[in-house]
Amino acid sequence: MEVTRAQIFEQIWSEPMGAVAARYGLTGNGLAKVCDRLAIPRPARSHWTRHESTRENPPELPPPPIGLSETFALGKRQSRQSPGSRTRMPLEERKQQLLDAAAAIALRDGVSSVTTRDVAKHAGISETQVHNCFGSRTNLLVALARREIETQESRRQKRIARGANDHIRVMLSTVSYLHGAARRGPLLQMLLRNAEVREALRGERETRGEVARQPIIQRLTSGGGMDESSARASTVALTSVTLKAGGIVASRRAPFAMVEEICLNIVMAGHFDDEATSAGSQG
Repeated sequence: MEVTRAQIFEQIWSEPMGAVAARYGLTGNGLAKVCDRLAIPRPARSHWTRHESTRENPPELPPPPIGLSETFALGKRQSRQSPGSRTRMPLEERKQQLLDAAAAIALRDGVSSVTTRDVAKHAGISETQVHNCFGSRTNLLVALARREIETQESRRQKRIARGANDHIRVMLSTVSYLHGAARRGPLLQMLLRNAEVREALRGERETRGEVARQPIIQRLTSGGGMDESSARASTVALTSVTLKAGGIVASRRAPFAMVEEICLNIVMAGHFDDEATSAGSQG
């Protein structure tokens, strides 16, 4: 029998759960599980033992959990698909859904509020499914931080590729990083303040940074233009300026336009100075 969440909601608040359940060939406990799965608020066990004047009023019916509709099959002749069951989602798609849920909770309530239970509730699935995808809360947070880093880096690389020369590429790289920090940085900043997340990502962040620095160092030292230690020190210093500026715009501690202008002035001045030093050494 096809019914709606609203119909069941109205019925279980109008008469005892057992009476409603019997109508559909279910036990009271069975119908209670269906209601919980479909996010249908139900009266407490003591509701029907109270005098009518002291019974609580029905709450608002919330929206259905993600992936479920308002209409479902219920009763002895219902389809093989159980009430509230979902089409099995591919693993990677499910992981992205859970990461989206974790991100929404973190941005709303902070990283400390991200639990596997709340993520499962937000996604409309069981907590066991969250553990099956990530194993633990820490792994979930690490995966979320990694996704944020990769998203920002992908966008930065695409923007750098538009540069016609080294000067433009340095400028585009800096601007792209700052815009990414302003747009997605608050979440990443929160995640990286978690000690377990920071430690788990330490090695790959260091490797990523070294890979990004190598082409710059090689360009500055090519042909004996600058010694490697000086090239590395300058590159690390200018990178630190950009990272610091990114942290400032992510935390909204200063106007974005002001931070961007100061950061660009410092980075580009350093870049031109390095270029001049390298050229002078070659001469």
